[in-house]
Amino acid sequence: MKRSIEVEDTLEERVESAIEDVKTLLEEWLEENPDADEPPCLHNDLDYSGSVHEIIDGSVPIYTYEIETAWFLYSNELEQAYEDAGVGDNPRENDGMAAIYFYIEQRVCQWYESIRDEIQDKLDELVAEDD
Repeated sequence: MKRSIEVEDTLEERVESAIEDVKTLLEEWLEENPDADEPPCLHNDLDYSGSVHEIIDGSVPIYTYEIETAWFLYSNELEQAYEDAGVGDNPRENDGMAAIYFYIEQRVCQWYESIRDEIQDKLDELVAEDD
């Protein structure tokens, strides 16, 4: 017997939402630090109060259906993110939520690294305007 199912992929939306929230956090940091001469460190400056971790943690699905759907669609990527984090041997711990957390964190970090030059350019423009 053949069965068909339809699943809703929400993981990419969750990643994009986390990136947007971190982008807002970055903009706030830039406003609060107009004299900065280099981009803020994602893990030290932007996450000083735990805000980045809070954003990522809030992006991890909590419902079994969404977690299992993410694992069905992204199992290789989730396992790799978990292994890259180096936190244990079982990527399905906490029903696999830890691996999803590390996947979202990895994607946020990749995005942030991809825009560091843009941030530096913006900081350089601000310094030039002040001169």
